[in-house]
Amino acid sequence: MPPRFRLEFNAEACRWCRSCELICSLIHEGTCSPSLSRITITIDQFKAEVSASFCRHCDTPVCVRSCPVDGAMIIDEATGAVSIVEDLCTGCGSCAEACPYNREYKVLKLNPVKGVYFKCDLCGGEPACVEVCPTGALKLIELEVPR
Repeated sequence: MPPRFRLEFNAEACRWCRSCELICSLIHEGTCSPSLSRITITIDQFKAEVSASFCRHCDTPVCVRSCPVDGAMIIDEATGAVSIVEDLCTGCGSCAEACPYNREYKVLKLNPVKGVYFKCDLCGGEPACVEVCPTGALKLIELEVPR
Protein backbone atom coordinates (compact mmCIF):
# COMPACT_ATOMS: atom_id res chain seq x y z
CA MET A 1 0.00 0.00 0.00
CA PRO A 2 1.37 3.47 -0.91
CA PRO A 3 2.17 6.08 1.71
CA ARG A 4 -0.74 8.32 2.56
CA PHE A 5 -0.39 12.01 3.21
CA ARG A 6 -2.69 14.67 4.54
CA LEU A 7 -2.54 18.36 5.34
CA GLU A 8 -2.65 19.41 8.96
CA PHE A 9 -3.67 22.89 10.10
CA ASN A 10 -2.65 24.54 13.38
CA ALA A 11 -5.05 27.42 14.04
CA GLU A 12 -2.91 28.69 16.91
CA ALA A 13 0.05 29.23 14.57
CA CYS A 14 -1.97 30.83 11.75
CA ARG A 15 -1.59 34.61 11.43
CA TRP A 16 -4.50 35.02 8.98
CA CYS A 17 -2.28 36.15 6.09
CA ARG A 18 -4.02 33.77 3.64
CA SER A 19 -0.80 33.31 1.67
CA CYS A 20 -1.76 29.65 1.32
CA GLU A 21 -4.91 30.54 -0.63
CA LEU A 22 -3.08 32.92 -2.93
CA ILE A 23 -0.22 30.57 -3.81
CA CYS A 24 -2.65 27.70 -4.35
CA SER A 25 -4.79 29.59 -6.86
CA LEU A 26 -1.69 31.02 -8.54
CA ILE A 27 -0.07 27.58 -8.97
CA HIS A 28 -3.24 25.83 -10.15
CA GLU A 29 -5.19 28.56 -11.96
CA GLY A 30 -2.57 31.18 -12.83
CA THR A 31 -4.24 33.90 -10.76
CA CYS A 32 -4.28 35.01 -7.13
CA SER A 33 -7.91 34.42 -6.20
CA PRO A 34 -9.00 32.86 -2.89
CA SER A 35 -12.22 31.65 -4.54
CA LEU A 36 -10.13 29.46 -6.86
CA SER A 37 -7.94 28.10 -4.07
CA ARG A 38 -8.05 24.46 -3.03
CA ILE A 39 -7.72 25.53 0.60
CA THR A 40 -10.23 27.88 2.23
CA ILE A 41 -9.29 29.97 5.25
CA THR A 42 -12.27 31.17 7.28
CA ILE A 43 -11.72 33.99 9.76
CA ASP A 44 -14.22 34.90 12.45
CA GLN A 45 -12.97 38.30 13.58
CA PHE A 46 -15.59 38.58 16.34
CA LYS A 47 -14.34 35.42 18.03
CA ALA A 48 -10.73 35.89 16.88
CA GLU A 49 -10.79 32.37 15.39
CA VAL A 50 -9.52 30.90 12.16
CA SER A 51 -10.17 27.57 10.46
CA ALA A 52 -9.04 25.89 7.27
CA SER A 53 -11.03 23.67 4.93
CA PHE A 54 -9.32 21.31 2.50
CA CYS A 55 -9.59 17.75 1.23
CA ARG A 56 -8.75 15.06 3.77
CA HIS A 57 -7.86 12.48 1.10
CA CYS A 58 -9.98 9.81 2.78
CA ASP A 59 -8.98 6.15 2.95
CA THR A 60 -12.20 5.23 1.16
CA PRO A 61 -13.21 8.42 -0.68
CA VAL A 62 -16.96 8.56 -1.31
CA CYS A 63 -16.36 11.38 -3.80
CA VAL A 64 -14.52 8.96 -6.09
CA ARG A 65 -17.20 6.28 -5.75
CA SER A 66 -19.96 8.81 -6.48
CA CYS A 67 -18.41 10.17 -9.67
CA PRO A 68 -20.31 8.85 -12.70
CA VAL A 69 -17.40 9.39 -15.11
CA ASP A 70 -14.76 6.66 -15.20
CA GLY A 71 -11.33 8.14 -14.52
CA ALA A 72 -12.53 11.67 -13.70
CA MET A 73 -11.39 11.21 -10.11
CA ILE A 74 -8.15 9.36 -9.43
CA ILE A 75 -6.01 8.42 -6.45
CA ASP A 76 -2.30 9.20 -6.78
CA GLU A 77 -0.35 6.03 -6.06
CA ALA A 78 2.63 7.93 -4.65
CA THR A 79 0.75 10.12 -2.18
CA GLY A 80 -2.74 8.67 -1.80
CA ALA A 81 -4.13 12.08 -2.83
CA VAL A 82 -7.50 12.17 -4.58
CA SER A 83 -7.50 14.36 -7.70
CA ILE A 84 -10.02 15.49 -10.27
CA VAL A 85 -9.03 15.11 -13.92
CA GLU A 86 -10.25 18.41 -15.32
CA ASP A 87 -10.56 17.16 -18.92
CA LEU A 88 -12.94 14.38 -17.80
CA CYS A 89 -14.99 16.23 -15.18
CA THR A 90 -18.49 17.08 -16.42
CA GLY A 91 -19.26 19.46 -13.54
CA CYS A 92 -22.20 17.35 -12.37
CA GLY A 93 -21.38 17.90 -8.67
CA SER A 94 -21.82 14.29 -7.52
CA CYS A 95 -18.44 14.41 -5.79
CA ALA A 96 -19.25 17.66 -3.98
CA GLU A 97 -22.60 16.34 -2.78
CA ALA A 98 -21.12 13.03 -1.58
CA CYS A 99 -18.21 14.46 0.44
CA PRO A 100 -19.07 14.52 4.15
CA TYR A 101 -16.53 17.31 4.74
CA ASN A 102 -17.78 19.62 2.01
CA ARG A 103 -19.97 21.81 4.18
CA GLU A 104 -20.60 25.13 2.48
CA TYR A 105 -18.66 23.89 -0.58
CA LYS A 106 -15.25 24.76 0.81
CA VAL A 107 -13.53 21.45 -0.06
CA LEU A 108 -14.83 20.63 -3.54
CA LYS A 109 -15.62 23.77 -5.50
CA LEU A 110 -17.01 24.52 -8.94
CA ASN A 111 -14.85 26.66 -11.20
CA PRO A 112 -17.51 28.96 -12.70
CA VAL A 113 -15.45 29.73 -15.80
CA LYS A 114 -14.39 26.18 -16.66
CA GLY A 115 -17.56 24.46 -15.40
CA VAL A 116 -15.57 21.74 -13.60
CA TYR A 117 -14.95 20.90 -9.96
CA PHE A 118 -11.59 21.24 -8.27
CA LYS A 119 -10.06 20.25 -4.92
CA CYS A 120 -6.72 19.86 -3.18
CA ASP A 121 -4.38 17.41 -4.87
CA LEU A 122 -1.47 17.92 -2.44
CA CYS A 123 0.52 19.41 -5.35
CA GLY A 124 1.94 15.97 -6.14
CA GLY A 125 3.30 15.57 -2.62
CA GLU A 126 4.91 19.00 -2.25
CA PRO A 127 2.07 21.37 -1.33
CA ALA A 128 2.84 24.98 -2.18
CA CYS A 129 0.61 26.14 0.69
CA VAL A 130 2.87 24.36 3.18
CA GLU A 131 6.01 25.81 1.61
CA VAL A 132 4.72 29.40 1.60
CA CYS A 133 3.15 29.44 5.10
CA PRO A 134 5.34 31.83 7.11
CA THR A 135 4.42 30.38 10.51
CA GLY A 136 4.28 26.64 9.81
CA ALA A 137 0.52 26.55 10.45
CA LEU A 138 0.20 24.09 7.57
CA LYS A 139 2.10 20.82 7.49
CA LEU A 140 2.14 17.77 5.27
CA ILE A 141 1.99 14.70 7.47
CA GLU A 142 2.48 11.07 6.57
CA LEU A 143 -0.23 8.85 7.98
CA GLU A 144 0.49 5.51 9.53
CA VAL A 145 -0.90 2.91 7.16
CA PRO A 146 -1.42 -0.63 8.41
CA ARG A 147 0.72 -3.04 6.43
